[in-house]
Amino acid sequence: MARLFNHALLLKARLDLNLTQEQAAAAVHVDVRTYRRYESGAVNAPAGFSVRSPTRRRMLSRLAIEFGISEVDLLIDSEQPRPLPAQRPPRPTPVRPLPAGGVGAAGPAAEDPDVAALATTAWHPLHLHTLQRARHFAGRADVLDLLIRWVGETPPHHRVVALRGVGGMGKTAVADRFVSSLGEDPRPGGLLVWSFYEDLRSESFLTQAADYFGVGGAGSHSGDRFEQLLGALRLGPPHLLVLDGLETIQAQGGGGRALGEVQDPFVRRLLWAAARGLGNTRILVTSRFELTDLAAWEGSGLLTLQLGELAPGEALQVLERWGIRRGAEQLLEQTGGHPLSVAMMGSYVGALLGGDARRLEPVLLDQAARDDLHARRLAAVLAAYARALATEERDLLARLAAFPVGVTEEALLELGRAGGALAGSLAGWSRLQLRQGLARLERLGLVFASREPPERYMTHPFVRQYFQGLLQAPTEAAAVADGETTVVPLERQTNDLSRDRGQRDAYEALLGRMLAAGHVREAYDIYARSLGGFGQLALRLGEMRRGQRIVRAFAQAAGAAGAAEVDPRRLPVRLPPAARAVLTYDLGLYSGALGELEFACRCYQAFGELGEALGEPAIQATSLRTLAYTERLRGRLTLAHACIERSLALSAAASLAGHADHLARGQALRAAILCDRGETAAADELFAGLRASGEQTLARRGLWEAELHLMLGRYEAACDLAHSVLDECRQLRWAGHVAHAHTVLGLGVLAAQGDTREALGHLGRARRWVQLSGEVEMALRCLELAARIALARKRPSETVAEARAGVELAERYGFGLWRTRLACLAVQGELLRRPAAAVERAEEALRQLGQEDVWGRADLLHWGGLARARSGDRDGARRLLAEAAVLRQQLRHPETAATRSALAVDG
Repeated sequence: MARLFNHALLLKARLDLNLTQEQAAAAVHVDVRTYRRYESGAVNAPAGFSVRSPTRRRMLSRLAIEFGISEVDLLIDSEQPRPLPAQRPPRPTPVRPLPAGGVGAAGPAAEDPDVAALATTAWHPLHLHTLQRARHFAGRADVLDLLIRWVGETPPHHRVVALRGVGGMGKTAVADRFVSSLGEDPRPGGLLVWSFYEDLRSESFLTQAADYFGVGGAGSHSGDRFEQLLGALRLGPPHLLVLDGLETIQAQGGGGRALGEVQDPFVRRLLWAAARGLGNTRILVTSRFELTDLAAWEGSGLLTLQLGELAPGEALQVLERWGIRRGAEQLLEQTGGHPLSVAMMGSYVGALLGGDARRLEPVLLDQAARDDLHARRLAAVLAAYARALATEERDLLARLAAFPVGVTEEALLELGRAGGALAGSLAGWSRLQLRQGLARLERLGLVFASREPPERYMTHPFVRQYFQGLLQAPTEAAAVADGETTVVPLERQTNDLSRDRGQRDAYEALLGRMLAAGHVREAYDIYARSLGGFGQLALRLGEMRRGQRIVRAFAQAAGAAGAAEVDPRRLPVRLPPAARAVLTYDLGLYSGALGELEFACRCYQAFGELGEALGEPAIQATSLRTLAYTERLRGRLTLAHACIERSLALSAAASLAGHADHLARGQALRAAILCDRGETAAADELFAGLRASGEQTLARRGLWEAELHLMLGRYEAACDLAHSVLDECRQLRWAGHVAHAHTVLGLGVLAAQGDTREALGHLGRARRWVQLSGEVEMALRCLELAARIALARKRPSETVAEARAGVELAERYGFGLWRTRLACLAVQGELLRRPAAAVERAEEALRQLGQEDVWGRADLLHWGGLARARSGDRDGARRLLAEAAVLRQQLRHPETAATRSALAVDG
């Protein structure tokens, strides 16, 4: 006979205790939605209520303890009458996303039937991570009131709200209180909660967010997740994203980075887009640092709320709730109003000193925390706690603290089974003993449990940091307890991880543990052999962020200052010099791809210094060549030319036996730089010489030559060469080069045939790589192609939107030549609808034009002249067009005749 959960008894018990559903959920440490499923009977499936799941057995035990009900009474036979399970409304249906750079909620999208249907969709909140809640919360009423008003505004005046404060000031607790106040009922917009304390990987966040908001779908890891997500957020519903712990991916200052700069490109772009406006979407973030990237929007798109200390009355209220009956004022003198210190001291005195603060002995302040008043107070409390806890409780907390993202019961039991120093006093513990220990630490406020299954236990970062230091066992030994991370032994690794993101996650986690334990050589083997290094992670899989994250970890393991800052010249000395060189170079490649051009140059310089120390001219030549490539992206063509000349000279002098392609690569890049400088005849000659010598036109070498053909109007030759490169790179599975070839082909078919449909196909294929990899250079290429397609289709608004998005991206990341190229397209778009605006855009772009950008100057002069002519300024038009005609003639520009014709007509 099937068994059922007795939800009617649970309802009666809650009402008898005069508890709300929220209070009942908090008592058993689950979210309200989970609790309601039990109280409504929704947990009773047609086949009955199964208790084979450990999660359900724990839930039964907690309900029985908290409500004073026998577990036997909570289970009844299926023959007894029961209400029908509550029906959950359907999830939002996927909607057609707007194109990149599309219109806002007030534009044409508002007439889309999908958008109209979405307005009536019910969205269920999604808590991807558990926000640490304060066991006893007090104060912050003004902040919570403001947030409640903010979430009800349509549209919101401030699109991004940042809760800022030092560690332990209660930022996450306020965010949790605010989110909890919204309830678990369906909402007119989505509610998604993510914690970077638990998962730093933006790719995981994007995958989950895209699925929740109905975009991406199967195989979305290779699709346009980010642009689709932005499109979904623009559609109009009042979506709310809560991003906790943003400081974990923000720079801490130094190393060429501003304090508070968001280092993950996708998260940075999401915040930029939100601050400018994404329909009615709003984002709440918590961080210790300012949102430097959004400083320009402070007071309009961004509102920063600085959390200070609790008022004395509020702090006393917290202490009273922890059971402090005497001497509370004395505690305030030691803790101030720092919320975490107040809570820890209240817990300590309430649980261990009978609630009498007069029994509190003077605590010696932790000398290691003397530079920060709040950290000093908190360290003192935690030190007292560590002394007062039972040995078993201290050992349990120290082992739990070894897992930054939390740990399951099974993992902790596995630690106990391991024995020795790893198990400590947990050796031989039963599941019941473990649960009792965890329950006591929860009551003390030292530990909290996740809301979503599988249940994981975790601590506040400050508590974790302190108690990690008490773990005597080797850090990497904790890996044996993480039952959810299954790693294939290295000797069985096939090095083909292209279809298994979870396996890559597992290797990254293992690598991190190896570094934490000081096993840098083993960690390097995982990176280079098991994950395949840059060649596999980046070129084939597009895992730029993962690769950068991993190599940064090596620098941090060497003792670089700060959690997010790295020094490319400082890598573990225990690594062989060749391995340090690989990591330095790869860090530059990942960083350059993600748009961090200045930092990439520093990496390449450090790579060259290593090559010089090792007496390896091949390393030095490669360092100079990649420096030239990066300086070219920055628009610093004279410096780029000097670097490539030095690289070529070094390659020729050293002969570089076994590296015959060094000269070919260098000559191809030199030709591309010469083309940018306007020396098109010399560039043509260099490419012709490479072909005559029998060198393959492989990858970028061939694509640079194809781009020269495009710039000189040889469209058929450009397409033929790009097709050849595309076929070769497909066979090699170099996905980034394949995407580059698609942008060249898109520009070629558009210029030669005006075929917007085929060009759109190439654009879509290229954009899939951009959204997978986050590569900024390719994102700019795609925006240029998108703007040109819109221009060919006579869609000025779309042209300007795509071009302006590209200008902003180029400005943010310092891509000098791209800024001008896209600004010129914005002028052309404006010329179709508002010639006066086109004049203003052209003048602005000319003022900001770099001295070395001759192609950009020639095109801006031409289109600026046409704009002036259409605005009635004939003298200004003639002046600009005359200068443009001279420049275009020198460049062998394919549209020189168009400039002369316009000049003749105006004359």
